[in-house]
Amino acid sequence: MFQLRQRVVTRPVLGVILLLAAALVWLAPLEQSLGAGIKVVYLHVALIWTGMTGLTLAGVFGLGVLISGKRTGQAWTQAIGWVAVAFFAGGIGMSMLAAQINWGAIYWDEPRTVAMSRVLAVAVIVFVVTGWPLAERFKGLLSAGVAAFLAWSVFATPLVLHPENPIRTSPSLLIQFSFFGLFALTSLAAGWLVLYLHGHMRDA
Repeated sequence: MFQLRQRVVTRPVLGVILLLAAALVWLAPLEQSLGAGIKVVYLHVALIWTGMTGLTLAGVFGLGVLISGKRTGQAWTQAIGWVAVAFFAGGIGMSMLAAQINWGAIYWDEPRTVAMSRVLAVAVIVFVVTGWPLAERFKGLLSAGVAAFLAWSVFATPLVLHPENPIRTSPSLLIQFSFFGLFALTSLAAGWLVLYLHGHMRDA
């Protein structure tokens, strides 16, 4: 299994995924009100969704570590968590660029922006702390706590400037395909990076 994973991650898979993602963004349709500004929104949504999915998955693995206390599960939690943090941070950065392009300014006190920034700060702190020599079950609890905090932040934060569900309510199937296709590609890239990072952590 490990040898198979090594063969997969040593191939230029990530480069192919990134090229496909770039091509999809380039070919993705424009939107009537945002125009070319939707290109940045494509990236923002794909990255933030990938980061949220990763943080949730890290929380699930953390819950498993909390129950089992196994170090192997914690290694996966760390790898997934740090990759998720990177994508989540990228999504927040792209959201600020999208705000500047489409709204003309970055609204730092916008509730969803504030909430996601807090989630990012908490996640960074937690995954730094869980890298320390602490009890495995305690590390698992902290990782699961990040996922719980993320879920609470998403459902408890009111939408002010962010539209509620702009993708699934879009009448354009091409726009929907572009969003979900890019999300699939960024998720594949994240999975590749998790395998790569976990392999290095295991060999360290």
